[in-house]
Amino acid sequence: MDLRPLRWNDVLVVGGLLVLSVLWAASLTGFQVTEIRPPDPLGYALLIAMVIPLLWRQRYPRAVLWTTAAAWLVVVGLGYEASPAMLALFLAIYGLASLTPRAIAARHFAALVGVMLVWTTIGIVTSETSVPPSALVAIPVGVVIPFALGLNERRRRRRVTELEVAAVRREQAGFEAATDAVRAERARIARELHDVVAHEITVMTLQAEGARRRVRDADPELAETLSTIASSGRTGLEEMQRMIGVLRASEQEASERADADRAIAAGHGVSVPARIDEFAPMPSLAALPGLVRHVQDSGLPVTLEISGSAHVPAGVELSAYRIVQEALTNALKHAGPGARAEVTVKRTADAVRITVVDDGRGTTSESIRLPGGHGLAGMAERVQALGGALSHGPRRGGGFEVHAVLPSSDDQVSGASAAPAEGAST
Repeated sequence: MDLRPLRWNDVLVVGGLLVLSVLWAASLTGFQVTEIRPPDPLGYALLIAMVIPLLWRQRYPRAVLWTTAAAWLVVVGLGYEASPAMLALFLAIYGLASLTPRAIAARHFAALVGVMLVWTTIGIVTSETSVPPSALVAIPVGVVIPFALGLNERRRRRRVTELEVAAVRREQAGFEAATDAVRAERARIARELHDVVAHEITVMTLQAEGARRRVRDADPELAETLSTIASSGRTGLEEMQRMIGVLRASEQEASERADADRAIAAGHGVSVPARIDEFAPMPSLAALPGLVRHVQDSGLPVTLEISGSAHVPAGVELSAYRIVQEALTNALKHAGPGARAEVTVKRTADAVRITVVDDGRGTTSESIRLPGGHGLAGMAERVQALGGALSHGPRRGGGFEVHAVLPSSDDQVSGASAAPAEGAST
């Protein structure tokens, strides 16, 4: 047994019909019309029996239909005057069409029309004046109207449901595509940082080994220390080389998943920015002109300005290149036709400052420009890893701006310049 509370809208409908029907029946008391049965206790009971089942029309539409139809058949057969309670049958038909599958609703509706026509035919045959022959046409036409309205409501509700499901799927596809794209970007950042660190360890090991050979006869104790440093460097390098296979496999898997999710998202109508040169090996600031040419060939005019000659560590150069690459990718996709972009890179002894702006007017909202949001997320992760700062947002009058500051030190240059000084003093 269904013990759920009744729907308040059904209670209002039933209450209103009951009040109208009772007032209608009471207004007929005292009037004697030929061949029409006046209201009596049985008539009131049948009136209630027609209306009350509507309380459960949304849970049991078929049972409500036939209960209401049975009460209607008795009312018509006994010759009671038509009352507002007759609307209950039309509401039951509407509920049948809107709440049950079309095939089931059609079968029950056809059966109901057949019963009503048979019952009307019997009334016409047994009574010469009370039931006109035109009722055989009026009844089917009358009941087909709520049935058609119910079918239309069911179709509208199903369409709304499909749109809601499609919206949820698009949102989920976009979220998964963005998540996997960020995962692929993290894997690539980790691999690139690994390559940078592996290079530095290799240089350290070779320098230590060379120094050991030069001083092994003059200072055995220092030679032993340098040997330990070189041995530790080789061990660390071997461990990192063992890890590189897993790291590259993880990067490839994440990238493949990102590509697959991007294709799925596109199939659901979700726009996910593509990458430029996604598998390019270890680019640096020197590769920016090539990147700019690539973007220009894709249809976005770009102006590049690089100033400063300070040394920039490999990891900072790599992150700077990736930030420019991502910013131009977003500009290429979202700036719109006729837009232009400007890239400014300033290298100083303490930082690399990057500014990428476009004058596109296709979108002015950051949320619209980047549906997935993983482009800016990748930039932010690179900047945070270096302890820098990132700002981005729409420009006044249209367009978009990305500004990043990547801390940089000149340790390698200082170390290289200090070495001759030490040698000269000895």
